[in-house]
Amino acid sequence: MRLPRVKLHNQIIIGLLLGVFFGAIFSVNPYKISLKYKSGEEVVSYWSEIIFLKDSLPQITFNSNEQTQIIKYSKGFLTLPDKSQKNILIKYPDGTSKLYEDVTVIDKVKSIGVLLRPIGDIFIRLLNMIAIPLVLASLIVGAASLSDLKHVAKIGGKTIAFYFMTAIIAISAGLLISNILQPGYFMAVETKEKLLVAFQEEARSKIEQNVSINIIDFLVNIVPKNPFYAIANGEFLPIVFFSIMIGVFLTQIPQNKSQPVINFFEGISDALILMVNKIMYIAPYAVFTLISATVAEFGFNILQSLLLYSTTVIIGLIFITFIEYPALLKIFTNISIKDFFSTQKKVIAVAFSTSSSAATLPVTMEICEKNLGVPNKIASFVLPLGTTINMDGTALYQAVAAMFIAQVYGFDLSVTQQITIVITAVLAAIGTAPVPGIGLIMLIVILRSVGVPEEGIALIIGVDRLLDMCRTVPNVIADSLACVVIAKSEGELGPIILDN
Repeated sequence: MRLPRVKLHNQIIIGLLLGVFFGAIFSVNPYKISLKYKSGEEVVSYWSEIIFLKDSLPQITFNSNEQTQIIKYSKGFLTLPDKSQKNILIKYPDGTSKLYEDVTVIDKVKSIGVLLRPIGDIFIRLLNMIAIPLVLASLIVGAASLSDLKHVAKIGGKTIAFYFMTAIIAISAGLLISNILQPGYFMAVETKEKLLVAFQEEARSKIEQNVSINIIDFLVNIVPKNPFYAIANGEFLPIVFFSIMIGVFLTQIPQNKSQPVINFFEGISDALILMVNKIMYIAPYAVFTLISATVAEFGFNILQSLLLYSTTVIIGLIFITFIEYPALLKIFTNISIKDFFSTQKKVIAVAFSTSSSAATLPVTMEICEKNLGVPNKIASFVLPLGTTINMDGTALYQAVAAMFIAQVYGFDLSVTQQITIVITAVLAAIGTAPVPGIGLIMLIVILRSVGVPEEGIALIIGVDRLLDMCRTVPNVIADSLACVVIAKSEGELGPIILDN
């Protein structure tokens, strides 16, 4: 008897679950580190204390269960530009100790769970390879079918208004939950000091990027001086602007000249969508390697010291994903909530494993057009725009993180300051690039806006990668939601087609 074939989205979910188990089994040993020093290389295991020394003077001491903090601190300590001698003294439970002179590198001892990651990285690169040309081709074809700038402005206005609304709700939810749970007030002083020291160098590198929000510059920069530069650097909003202009003005020239160009880009778009379909065959294996590498490398130990903070963020993300979005779906469309989320399984799995809205964009476009009944001319406009300006999950995380850091430092933020967080987080979400980890940089802007010490990001860097995976999910679901809402408002939403 022939066994029934497992659906692709179920294969991806199975790959994700197996990746969690595989990563947990073949995890990086938290009690081993690899040292490179003046006279060789050595793996050190099961120490009681590691003391960083500079010119024989103790700098800081870590104990046996602080591998992550040791490695993070070492990246800054060992690369200090001064010419002082940087040594490591390691003490063991039996009372013995060993001094390592002129240490250059301290790192984890990689396991098979981490070594498999390149397979997943290739998958992400393939999706990123497709994203920009797919946006360019689809948007030119879509804009050409909209026929005039008035129609484009109408859909654009609806899209931006919808994204602003969902962002404000998400940020407000994050602030409300943070005020109720108050996660920052429960962090021990000792834990705070350890995290600040361990992650200070990484925090400093983020702060030195000196990101700021200037709404006038943001609007000006939407118009590209060189569209090829924007394409090469993955700047979505300038690409969207350029594509719309090309598409609209193709309709203003004789059809015998415009139609071959439109057919060319339509062929490119169709070929790229087919490429997405083929690439998705390796998705279960890629997701398996990405998740297993993340779990193997970071594990769940780092969550212990930041458990309440992480829980607060996840509660907020669950709220906007499974309460806010279904409510908006029922208000603006007649689509079944169950059917909508059924079509999103593949999108959710790819978003969670890649932590990137841009990498997920080709999959989201395929699902919206193939399964949700959204016409190409709307999907090709709404989704690229959403990938850039719609970051509900990131915006909520930034609100919770700002409140958490303020609470740890003892700042009691007023209502006015929390309103400032809402405004700044909305603007930050619009200007946030759709790549992993960018939310942490934009958080610095929010902290500056309310006078909270920006070096406080060192408190949360340890769990940022895991929470980045979680917050990307509502980011991409909101894009699909916006697609069906705009299509419904235009009277062009087709029937949902569920995969058999």
